[in-house]
Amino acid sequence: MSVRVPDDEWVSARVEKARHEREMALATMKRLEDEVRRLEYRVAELEADRVALKNRTEEAESYVAAVKTSRPWRIVQALRSLVGRQW
Repeated sequence: MSVRVPDDEWVSARVEKARHEREMALATMKRLEDEVRRLEYRVAELEADRVALKNRTEEAESYVAAVKTSRPWRIVQALRSLVGRQW
């Protein structure tokens, strides 16, 4: 049984193919890293929007609560109930 030694052309082709695959993998990795950074930035924007909306909602809810506990509001609601309407 004889062992066949690959020729230089075959070795060069394999090395070139490996280099090409490495370059493609590196390019893909860079694109994915860029996409991850972009998505992280977008998530941060959305989180900031969510916090701002939450704060505005809490402010509106506290305003409504203050209005509903005010004396004029209660008086108006009592008058409305006399004529059969409720809030």
